[in-house]
Amino acid sequence: MRVSWASVGLLIVVLTAIGIVIWGNHLATRRAEAEKRFAFPDTGEIIEIHLLEKHSDTIFRRIDLFRRKKGWFIGDTLEAFDQPVNTLLKTLAGQVPRAPVAPTARRNVLSFLREHRIEVTLRFRDGRTETFYVGGPTPDQLATYMLRPGRDQPYEVFLPGLEGYLTSRYYPDMGVWQPNQVFSAQAAEIRAIQVDFYGEPQSSWRLERSQPTSPWELATGEPVDSLTLAEYLLAYTGPFYADDLASPDSLLDLSPIVDVQIFLWNNQKYHYTVYPHRSSPLHYYIKLWHSPYFTYVISRHTLDRLLYRRKHFTQMKA
Repeated sequence: MRVSWASVGLLIVVLTAIGIVIWGNHLATRRAEAEKRFAFPDTGEIIEIHLLEKHSDTIFRRIDLFRRKKGWFIGDTLEAFDQPVNTLLKTLAGQVPRAPVAPTARRNVLSFLREHRIEVTLRFRDGRTETFYVGGPTPDQLATYMLRPGRDQPYEVFLPGLEGYLTSRYYPDMGVWQPNQVFSAQAAEIRAIQVDFYGEPQSSWRLERSQPTSPWELATGEPVDSLTLAEYLLAYTGPFYADDLASPDSLLDLSPIVDVQIFLWNNQKYHYTVYPHRSSPLHYYIKLWHSPYFTYVISRHTLDRLLYRRKHFTQMKA
């Protein structure tokens, strides 16, 4: 039987058309699945989590989490709390759509997500990234509105077994993800401590030693009361925490009280400045220079044990 070239050409066209239809349907199916995919069970492969809260197009706050050998860190140096990170990873692994947002509510939900959202970007070891938007809770408080970029169909997303919504697990609030740590140093690690009181040069001092086993001395050469020194160094026993995070604007028009620098043998340095609190006589503001993004509130009871004046070291006790 002889087959004409026209028949062959027609067959090729038909097969190509069928292939295009099949591929198109496959692509449409994949896009539909991606549109409602908010679960990432391979959380062990996630190496970065970026949480960016936006109001309209203005960045309100952000947190960048990185997986290191020693755990999860905020940026390069700030260790994140285990509990909120583990909670977020569990949420990412298990959250699923409960239902697409109904057509009658879609417009309002999309408008809200444009004005108020948390943009979540995950980076995996293989280089791929996943991004989605987190909005507020559903009216019954049992799910959270989420949306994939470039899509116009938001979903009600929930975590099976949880009676509540998920938005709070994504908040890029520093107070949630990282302890309010001012510094972390033990007495044996410290080479020198310098405390400068603004307006009181006679109260300022610097304690130092030439070797880890050498005795502590004041830079002025004055003898140091050993009992007072021992009491003072007891404050340096590891991490030292503030009470709460404060806005940097809290320091506007305030005059600093004292400046503290702590020098370690490994050449690391901690540096912070203390300010009066605007409304509470029982608290200070404290500005960190070794971590310049943070200003904290700290109680006077907690901090005063680090702010001895020079006379405390030079007045010998009986």
